[in-house]
Amino acid sequence: MDGLAVRALCADWNERFLRARIEKIHQPGDREVVLTLRTQAGVRRVLLCAHRALPRAHELHLARPANPDEPPMFCMLLRKRLEGGRVIAVRQQGWDRVMELHVEAVDELGDRVRYALVLEMMGKHSNLMLVEADTQGALGRIVDSVVHVGADLSRVRQVLPGLAYRPAPPLARTVYNEVTEADIEALGLADLDPKRRARALGGLVAGMGTVTAEEVLHRAGSTDGASVLRALREVFSAATGRLEPPTVGLDDLGWPLAAAPFRLTHCARFEETGTLDEAIDRLYARVLERGQTSRLAQALVRDVQRQMDRLRGKIANLEREQAEASDHEALRVRGELLLSYPHLVARGAGEVTLPNFYADGAPETIPLDPALTAIENAQRYFHQASRKKRAIPRIDAELEQSRRDLVYLEEVLLYVETARPEELAAIRRELVQQGFLPAGRPRAERPDRRGDRGPGQPDAYESSDGWIIRVGRNHAQNDRLTLRQSQPDDVWLHTKDLPGSHVVIQTQGREVPETTLHEAALLAAYFSRGRDAGTVAVDHTRIRHVWKPNGARPGFVLYDHQKTLYVHPDRQRIEAILARRVPRGGPGLTMSARATAIRPGERTAGRHTGAPNPPDPRG
Repeated sequence: MDGLAVRALCADWNERFLRARIEKIHQPGDREVVLTLRTQAGVRRVLLCAHRALPRAHELHLARPANPDEPPMFCMLLRKRLEGGRVIAVRQQGWDRVMELHVEAVDELGDRVRYALVLEMMGKHSNLMLVEADTQGALGRIVDSVVHVGADLSRVRQVLPGLAYRPAPPLARTVYNEVTEADIEALGLADLDPKRRARALGGLVAGMGTVTAEEVLHRAGSTDGASVLRALREVFSAATGRLEPPTVGLDDLGWPLAAAPFRLTHCARFEETGTLDEAIDRLYARVLERGQTSRLAQALVRDVQRQMDRLRGKIANLEREQAEASDHEALRVRGELLLSYPHLVARGAGEVTLPNFYADGAPETIPLDPALTAIENAQRYFHQASRKKRAIPRIDAELEQSRRDLVYLEEVLLYVETARPEELAAIRRELVQQGFLPAGRPRAERPDRRGDRGPGQPDAYESSDGWIIRVGRNHAQNDRLTLRQSQPDDVWLHTKDLPGSHVVIQTQGREVPETTLHEAALLAAYFSRGRDAGTVAVDHTRIRHVWKPNGARPGFVLYDHQKTLYVHPDRQRIEAILARRVPRGGPGLTMSARATAIRPGERTAGRHTGAPNPPDPRG
């Protein structure tokens, strides 16, 4: 939030929350307070947050933060002083990111008193204070604050209970309607890259942040002073005069990037909202989700990569053992030569050269143990050959399983990249169940139990022909979608020889249109390791030709009777499909009795009657 957003928010709150009664106060975090206000339009909850990285103020629309079991001291103080009071004004200090929420309350003696909740949104210097105020709104003594700033932290400005409140030193910037063309020309915007242009313009104009500066430069269309000045006044007038609706700026995939009290035309897309509060709430809900997802994902990625490194080391050792075991025949031959020519072996010799009757009498040099006789050395070679021969099936099985486990973990990393917090919790739980992670985790890395409710449902998208396409977002969802929630005639898709999601087209016994099949293949390519490749091969077959081997990892299946499509994961086409995502609670998944619909005998027949290719493993 910049000063211009604070100006628009204060104007809006003065209209909607004037004379609102403060019914409840909660402090869900160390630096944030939630006020429950009773207005003529009903109950409203507003958040005042002095977080170092995400300071903000807005009405809560999407979610309510969880409250601690024991309210902090600052919360208890606010309840004592402000509950039952009424909001009488919402003010901004100049063009700074400082909001004052003035409240008239009644003290313990029944006298009317006035306070101001002062929210300073200044990055690492952000703070939230309760300050005494007089009838004119002038601020006096600090009652308390969420952050105490003593002389050891700041020589310029201390924030402690009992001290007089002093505003933060103002920045040397010019109000937008006093900026001139000469001021803008002096910045030399033409010689700067886009990011430095926005920072330079923001450093000139009071109340202008990076988002506003980028919008001004975009509307200006050039860097000359006249164009930038025209766009500057247009944007500020649109916000302060409410000439444009508040909007949320979106990226190419529709994720919120910014919120502003004007149209964010410089973003790939933008959506209008009813109030600036809604835009800010939507933006920070996504930012906080990304932050939570990032922390959980980083911890999960570290654990998975550690397991992958362990598997790579194991595979290297097994391949070395496999190479060593493959010479068991040569060891047997040495034993037979020693048995055939014991009289040619000198007692105590370290090696002997004998004619190899398996190689037309070519000389064979055989190392010996000097402490053993020729017969005993032969028996030693037979024993080594037998041991290595018996080890080959075990080594091959372990090597195959380790390679499959490595592919499995590579897919886990793929799912983590785009997972939501609740999906990350399901992925971690699956890794624990599969033995890759220990059951107990450090508290800081444990997922939120409220979101820990199983693997969740696969995503659903509607094709341009109106067909439902399901996409699994983790191994558990893949298993559920492919093996339990699909009918035998549904079409199953997966990238060929690449980790990726299971994709299913619900057919309901109908023939799938080519457009729907191609769009499902695009989704399979997008939700795979090949999303950034030029061309991706996608196999498709009927669900009846997909099965899971006994004891296989989650998400691992075999299939046959497949055909292959080659698609280019074009971003514009994929975005159009992603935009048609069916919300949860939309068309229900088709449940089928897979145990009776596909019998083992049918699977065997399918694999050996005209399958174009041998069965391919997929995870």
